[in-house]
Amino acid sequence: MKLRLVASYVVLVAIALALFTVPVAASSASILRSTLAQTAEREARLFAPLVVRTDPAARQSIVDRTRDFESATGSQVRLISAGTAGVQDAQVSQALSGGDPAAVWSADAVSVVLPVKSGGRTVAAVQIISPAAEVNAQIAQIWQFRLLVGAGVLLAATAIAVLIASTIARPLKRLDAVARRIGDGDYSARAETKGAPEIATLARTLNNSARQTEALLGSQRAFVADASHQLRTPLAAIRLTLDNIRDTSDDPQLSERIATVDAEIHRMGRMVEGLLTLARAESATTAAQCVDLAEVVDARKSTWSAAMDDAGVTLHVDLERPCKITATPGAMEQVLDNILSNALTAAPAGSTVVLRARSHGPAVDLVIRDQGAGMTDEQRGRAFDRFWRAGPPGTGTGLGLAIVRQLVEHDAGSVELRSADGGGLEVRISLRANR
Repeated sequence: MKLRLVASYVVLVAIALALFTVPVAASSASILRSTLAQTAEREARLFAPLVVRTDPAARQSIVDRTRDFESATGSQVRLISAGTAGVQDAQVSQALSGGDPAAVWSADAVSVVLPVKSGGRTVAAVQIISPAAEVNAQIAQIWQFRLLVGAGVLLAATAIAVLIASTIARPLKRLDAVARRIGDGDYSARAETKGAPEIATLARTLNNSARQTEALLGSQRAFVADASHQLRTPLAAIRLTLDNIRDTSDDPQLSERIATVDAEIHRMGRMVEGLLTLARAESATTAAQCVDLAEVVDARKSTWSAAMDDAGVTLHVDLERPCKITATPGAMEQVLDNILSNALTAAPAGSTVVLRARSHGPAVDLVIRDQGAGMTDEQRGRAFDRFWRAGPPGTGTGLGLAIVRQLVEHDAGSVELRSADGGGLEVRISLRANR
């Protein structure tokens, strides 16, 4: 916008300069040329009366006057009689035929021809060729002066336009900075309501939107906290009651049924935790920060190595170091935990889970690949749906990949599933690099 404001202002000034400078300069040049042509014509009229005289004194007077005039002005005087044969100059021929031709300009001279009449007929013509070097130099100076003045005015106009555009764009830049902070999760950011009425109105609207969003997210966070407490308490009470019944009963069938109910309660507990995690991810308000992905991966590798070893699965990590990304603190830990948990469930004993990260321009590509059974195209299309599970009923909650997508997209990233070369599933995540 700033560039467009400067360009429009400078273009308008340039058009105004052109409309003022070009006609004036052209008019000045025309006046100088016309003055030179009129001077030559006036001198030709002074020579005309002498041409028609035939006495020796007049002839001598013409010769003397011609010599003096050519010496004083540098012009050339030609006297052509009507009977002169072989006249090739079209201007002179037109004059001898009775016409009244206009001045003819060449690159360095102007030619004026005046017919001389006697007794109603043209008897001769006077041609004066005046040098135009001085006039051309004056015209060039006029154009040079106006071009220099125009260039100076354009430079001054550009400086003024930059100053004006900066003054106009500065409040918009401040609003943009506040909007970016709000977009990154800092809903406490507020814009100054100063300046032009339009800017102040826009700032108030932005502040009101941030305030309302902050209030809504506060209500959502309160709901998540209350739901976490209210849902966990009855589940814990039910589990405790079942444990008491199991301890006081010797009926094998009852114990089997209690074990089935207890398994479902455990699954419900995991589902509640998954829903609460997803709700927290959707209501995340922490501003994105610079996160060292290599440090996060090293920490999660330490956590998951024991479980991988117990299952006979090798975790191979291949990272660029340092590997800085822009993400919400704590988000990548949850993302890696969910994906590594799924990979461990799918990977057979003796296989390898590969975790690789590479910088790619403004992004960092994080890839986790297992050597399990993989997924079909239809399964990969539904894998991010909530409560959808690729395994048999009772395995997982169907919320892990939904949480992953929510956390990644909250930080302006993307996640997709692909078939791995040689079988298995490849999870490819694109994250914002931090420079």
